[in-house]
Amino acid sequence: MFHRNTLAAAIALAFSLSSQAQTADTELEPVVVTANRVAKTASETLSAVTVINRKDIEQQQVQSLPELLDGLAGIEFANNGGPGKTTSLYMRGTNSGHTLVLIDGVRIGSATDGTAALQDIPLEQIDHIEIVRGPRASLYGSDAIGGVIQIFTRRGVQAPVFTFGGGSRSTFETSASGGFGSADAWLNLSANGYTTHGINASSKSTESDTDGYWRYNTDVRGGGRLGEKLDYDLQLMHTTGVNEYDGAPNVTALRQDLVAGNLRYALNNNLTTRLKLAQSQDASKNYDNGTTHDADFDSRFDTRTNQLSWQNELTFSQGQQLVGGVDYQNDKVTSSTEYDHSSRVNKAVFGQYLADFGATDVQLAGRHDQNEQFGDHDTGSLAAGYTFTPALRVYASHATAFKAPTFNDLYYPGAGNADLKPEQSHTSELGLGGKGSNFDWQTSAFRTRVTNLIAWAPTSDPDVWLPSNIDNAHINGLELSGHYRLGNTRLGANATFLDPRNASSDDNDGKLLPRRARHTARFDVDHQFGAWGFGSTLKAVGKRYDDAANTSKLGGYATLDLRAEYAINPEWKIQTRLENVLDKRYQTASTYNQVGFGAFVNVRYQPKL
Repeated sequence: MFHRNTLAAAIALAFSLSSQAQTADTELEPVVVTANRVAKTASETLSAVTVINRKDIEQQQVQSLPELLDGLAGIEFANNGGPGKTTSLYMRGTNSGHTLVLIDGVRIGSATDGTAALQDIPLEQIDHIEIVRGPRASLYGSDAIGGVIQIFTRRGVQAPVFTFGGGSRSTFETSASGGFGSADAWLNLSANGYTTHGINASSKSTESDTDGYWRYNTDVRGGGRLGEKLDYDLQLMHTTGVNEYDGAPNVTALRQDLVAGNLRYALNNNLTTRLKLAQSQDASKNYDNGTTHDADFDSRFDTRTNQLSWQNELTFSQGQQLVGGVDYQNDKVTSSTEYDHSSRVNKAVFGQYLADFGATDVQLAGRHDQNEQFGDHDTGSLAAGYTFTPALRVYASHATAFKAPTFNDLYYPGAGNADLKPEQSHTSELGLGGKGSNFDWQTSAFRTRVTNLIAWAPTSDPDVWLPSNIDNAHINGLELSGHYRLGNTRLGANATFLDPRNASSDDNDGKLLPRRARHTARFDVDHQFGAWGFGSTLKAVGKRYDDAANTSKLGGYATLDLRAEYAINPEWKIQTRLENVLDKRYQTASTYNQVGFGAFVNVRYQPKL
């Protein structure tokens, strides 16, 4: 799959360096919920996992979630023209709609195009992030072919935090958050505002103006406990904003909402049941030349997903656990464009067996989905791992997954194909990893086969594109990540080697899948010197192609970011960041510009409780 010398060098790199995304300030292994829908340590998940904690987020000083994740093992982005613009995530070389995104266990994203707007999620409202690479459809159903990203927001009693800052491109951001109460009853509040003039989004457009972006976010979350056995919490999240583009329409008024309620009841020490009821909304109104005149209105899309989940966890002997339950999902579309069908229901039942036999771990999961559009679908997974020492563990897994066609795929007027089948995948994976007092490392080799891949292709009329199940994809990959701590210095490295190929019977057979680089790498260095902190991030991306025929080449590039911070006292901190220091000009999607050099300053106030 890869040249022998390249593989050897990459494994050596994983042993010696680290992923900045995993904390090195504590020897405690991070606990992960996303991989198994129950809490397990990272090594117990038997999967490729990255955890980004609150300290990591603050230290990086980036302004968006895609910036934070970009370059981590298995993760690559394509952006349509700078801050706030449409950003597509490619995990392990799969499609942009093949990664499931959750916020506190709730699915988010648009039911019409099938992706989540990661660029609109404020970092200041995030407590930590769990990234699980590899299929998880046997637990979550549709979308989790490439993996799952779960964002956990702030909750419980927390010290108040106030930040404000700004910099290049007339960028300004401010936020406030805090939580008060007790374990029996608490309330957490946060608000964030961000605005930027941005850059000229498209190099092809005749418009030479900058394309701005602003958003405002609020999050209200409260909860507590009743007695010793019942926990509860309620959550309301709201995002509103405006995004400017080149072309027609050229302005979008966006809105995202999330409402969720959770109950957890521990019947006894061995049996716990959980109930979640939630709704997520992704809405947009599109205009020409502004948003204040009815004559400029172009279109409106509003998708809502109602969700219910009932999960039960039974520990029936030491080291053995059963997890099972039901999921219900109802997608609804309201828009100025009439679809043949505007709603659909998905019902599912899932089960999982987890066993710990000393040094050996075994996991078996299965799920049955029943969708009123495409019928029944079964997925499953099997994984086994063995721990030789804390510094060396190995696991192997095989899993199936699927992606349901979106409303645009099925019903978009004049273009949808109601006969589409779900995309299906099979993934085999072999992983190695371990940790010591001042290091940890991971390496994963995987092989993914996707069938019934949905592809939009032009017809005899070049202005009309239609989707069909004609393509297959073969993706082979190797991921490496690790971190090493030497005194007050943290070193981190991530590298991904991919071979994402079209395996269809058409003229594109054997060509690389669009917008995926075969090689990516990221290196982080951070050093603490008393009250001062200094850091840098170097990202390198190989060449890619913007089209399925591999005729439109996107050149490789490397960017360097520098950062520094100074703690005035235990409560006040000043941070500064230089973005793309070498002012590298590059594109991740053809004709769409990316930001050049930028300088930003941020002031943070965070007293101790």
